[in-house]
Amino acid sequence: MTLGRRRRLPYGAAALAAVRAWRVSHRLPPGAMTRLDEAERTDRLALMHLSRTHGPIFRGVMDERLAICVVGNAIGRRLLRDHAAALRPVTIDVSALFPGRFMRAMEGETHRTRRAALVRGLGALDYDACAPSLRAIAHGALNAYADGPVGGPDAFQRWSAALSQIASGLLIRVVLGQVPGDPAFARLMNGYRALGPHGVAWRVGAPQIAAYAGLRAQLQGDPGAGDPPGLLGLMTAQGAVDDTMLGNLIYMVEMGRYDLRGLLRWIFAYAAAQPLLLRRIAEATPARAAIFADAFVREVLRLDQSERLMRDVLEDITFDGFFIPRGALLRVCMWEAHKDEDSFARPFAFDPERFLDGRGYGERFSPFGLDHHLCPFAGISVRLAAMTLITVARDFTITAQGGAPAVRGPYHWEPAPDLSVTLTKRDAR
Repeated sequence: MTLGRRRRLPYGAAALAAVRAWRVSHRLPPGAMTRLDEAERTDRLALMHLSRTHGPIFRGVMDERLAICVVGNAIGRRLLRDHAAALRPVTIDVSALFPGRFMRAMEGETHRTRRAALVRGLGALDYDACAPSLRAIAHGALNAYADGPVGGPDAFQRWSAALSQIASGLLIRVVLGQVPGDPAFARLMNGYRALGPHGVAWRVGAPQIAAYAGLRAQLQGDPGAGDPPGLLGLMTAQGAVDDTMLGNLIYMVEMGRYDLRGLLRWIFAYAAAQPLLLRRIAEATPARAAIFADAFVREVLRLDQSERLMRDVLEDITFDGFFIPRGALLRVCMWEAHKDEDSFARPFAFDPERFLDGRGYGERFSPFGLDHHLCPFAGISVRLAAMTLITVARDFTITAQGGAPAVRGPYHWEPAPDLSVTLTKRDAR
């Protein structure tokens, strides 16, 4: 993902920032002008090594910009809280599609009002009543994949397509209220394929404008207020949907379906490597299966899917004795914080039990954000992923080959593209 236009390496900007820091009797965070993304691609532990060398605040280069990294949930949360007005989330520019901003970029009263409306809608959502159709979406895609060819050069593409169908379908059902089998559901699936056929389009162009117009027109004519209604139908009934909110909901599904697909890839890679844990889920009562699947998903989030928060620095900041200049890019390193041995024993071991021991991790575990932009879909995302995991555990056996070492994808770290997954129906053994 490119966060901004290409620039020369910011040596001059760093030098000027150092002079400005000296004038206020502070200094820039330590570190060399290391290209952080390149360093990570070579060694996923690169930022952990840098934090051990320089301390929890250090500098480098990302997207040809001076970048300030912060490692540690507590210090990151404090920085985001104390200097909220000087920081702006890095996110997609949706101004060509609908009025206003994407919610994660909103601030002040606008953000509070919009977020409160979204939270009210989520609070009214009857997830249990939606569960049968959600299970049908997951089971249908997995069943079709299991019936297909095994292995082959296109195995990764077929598996990725199955997970994309699940992720997109689940979010269309929960957020937009359409159910599989209805022509409106199929039209929305096709609309999202046109909106982002190869992943989230970070720069909105003519294809996205056209696809968005189609989705908007369909949803304005049918806000998905069926039985039970999805989030859009509930918020429409509450009088909370205007062009800005509708655009946000459409793009929350767009962003979320790629994040959820990526999370499912990790979940099933771990599931294939942990047959005893999968059997434990399969043989448990529904209530116990839900609890253990939730812990399984949270451990995957801790190990792999929760990575970083990015902020543009709008004003000069002085924090813990360091000068963070306007124009810099701030990176709060969540993946590294979730490997803190003081918070998580054996931090690189896959151990869902750590979320079952009643200990609780509170602010030390923050996979969905650290500040007032905490993702409002956090609980729903975990439930959807856990439900899909339970479906696999009960109805299939799963084996996998490849997938290691992890690779840096456009948005997240991912299992290597040679990951090959085989599903076998339990009643077919």
